[in-house]
Amino acid sequence: MPSDGLRLCGLDAKVVFGETMARIAARDPLLSVVVSDYGRRLNLEQIRKTLPEAFVQCGIAEQSQVEVAAALANEGFHVMAPSYATFITSRVLDQVRVMLGMMASPVVLVGLSAGCEAGTLGASHMALEDLACMRTIPGMTVVCPADNVELAAVLEELAAAPRPAYVRISQYKSGVCIHARGTRVHIGEAEVLRPSTHARAAILATGPLTGEAMRAATLLAREGIEVEVVEFATVKPLDTTALDALARKELVVTVEDHGVQGGFGSAVAEHLSGIAGSARVMRMGMPDAYPSADMPARLLECAGLTAGGIAVAVREGLA
Repeated sequence: MPSDGLRLCGLDAKVVFGETMARIAARDPLLSVVVSDYGRRLNLEQIRKTLPEAFVQCGIAEQSQVEVAAALANEGFHVMAPSYATFITSRVLDQVRVMLGMMASPVVLVGLSAGCEAGTLGASHMALEDLACMRTIPGMTVVCPADNVELAAVLEELAAAPRPAYVRISQYKSGVCIHARGTRVHIGEAEVLRPSTHARAAILATGPLTGEAMRAATLLAREGIEVEVVEFATVKPLDTTALDALARKELVVTVEDHGVQGGFGSAVAEHLSGIAGSARVMRMGMPDAYPSADMPARLLECAGLTAGGIAVAVREGLA
């Protein structure tokens, strides 16, 4: 319902994660949430009451967290393993490669405070390489919800059909709720948010910066520049059919709160590079450097990852 969508968008993503786990636990006795010490902040009190055996605390040991999660998943449990995005991807990459990649253990890794969200804690806590790490694992599904409505839907889908997956969560106080009326997630399918068949350019966005992409399109429209906006909540498997339909545009601009190397933009460029005469790709993301600690909004602004910055990039790309 629209009211519930707006309510979810107004919450912290960690609260939405806990609410969703409690809702799944009420009907799924095989749910298991395996946490590192970070689990204390995930609103999991209700699941501990509803299904106490579903909560597994591994302490500050993310490598062990992935190993325990894989063992449970291999025994038939529906396993979610949340932690800081940078720790549940790069710190545990060897475990993920072997257990979720080679062994195909159906664990859903949940990366919290991704992108610049933990910017005040410095580069060690910012996850700017996580997409690059996870999308190179064969068989891995990688999803970046645009808002909390989509996040809840993605978690429900993956709990119902477990697979090796990574769900990336980053949240900024943008005030934009893309899916206020609710959404039915189709993992692997892009969603056209602002169609424009005759537009010279398209903005392709993943994650919470999708809201900034929509705002940028509004700014450009006021100047008489129409752009198409497409959300790619799924970074892997990439919706290549949607990309093929955009290949004849003059310009494709990708937007993500991830390092400009190896993430969503790189995935788009890899695919379009194989199509003769395809659109020029302009990748917008965080610079190829470790940023100093700062407020998330300031870090994004410095990287041009605001509505105004995206509009400038499109304008210059079409000039």
